[in-house]
Formats: sequence, C-alpha cells, structure tokens
Amino acid sequence: MKYKPIAPLYFDEEKTNPKSAPKSELRNNDRDRRTRFDKAAPMKFPVTEDEHRQLRWTYQKLKKELQADSITHFFTMLVRFGLSHRDLLSPPPTYRNTETHKTVKPNQIEKEMLTRLSIQWNLSERKTLYGVIFSVLNYIEKGGRLTHEEVQPFRPSK
Repeated sequence: MKYKPIAPLYFDEEKTNPKSAPKSELRNNDRDRRTRFDKAAPMKFPVTEDEHRQLRWTYQKLKKELQADSITHFFTMLVRFGLSHRDLLSPPPTYRNTETHKTVKPNQIEKEMLTRLSIQWNLSERKTLYGVIFSVLNYIEKGGRLTHEEVQPFRPSK
C-alpha cells in the first residue's frame, strides 16, 4: 500500500514564496545586531560552607541598606563595588573548587571588566570573580561601608 503525502512538496523555484528571504540572509542580519549592555551574563564561583555562612550573614546585615532583592543581586553589587574600587582588589590567596556555587549576574560591561582583570591577574574568570567578591567582603569586615549609589550598574558612555 502506497502512502500519499499530506501536503505536496514543491521543488520548483517559481512556486516558492519570493517574499521570504533565504536563511543565510537572515543570519547575516542577526550578526549586525548589537547586544544590550544590560544583558546579564551569569557566572558562578565556588564557596566553602564557612564562606557560605559568612556571605549569607553579610547579606542579611546589608540587604536593606543596599536595597538588594536577592543574594545574587547582592553578589552582583559586591562585584560592581570592587570593579569601581580597584585599589581594594587582590588575587585570591586560597581557592578551592567545591560543590557549592554562588551566582553573580554582571552586565556585559562588568563581564568585560572581569575578563580584563582575569587577564591582568593571569587567573581564570571564576578565580578572579572569587577574588573580587572576597576582597570586597574583607573591606566590609574591616569597617568599610557600601552605599546604594556606589553599587549601581555600569553604563556605557554615550
């Protein structure tokens, strides 16, 4: 028994829709589009149990002052503060890869700044992110203060 196709296939170029563009042209147009600067680029860094407790304690202490919506937003604010105060930053003295990870969502500009810093320190982006967050955390523990204005996202110059 022979099966009949549900819809006939046309291989004739005359019968195809002339208004539809070939896929190759559509892909070229997609390449010309620029990515928004505020598009998040999620990154993860490992933490030990003690570091996890320390980070949550600091988050609970500062979340109202910084108006942090979540702990991920708080970590992103720490990264922003660190990137705008490079004199506080130092490469991490210790770094252990653990099974517990925390997430940071920097925008495209902050991600690029982290990449440059990782090249400067000759470390991976994950180790650099770890170093930035814990450098700022040490600054806070030594009596440093963060304000809501200092942890606002980086914006491109117009």
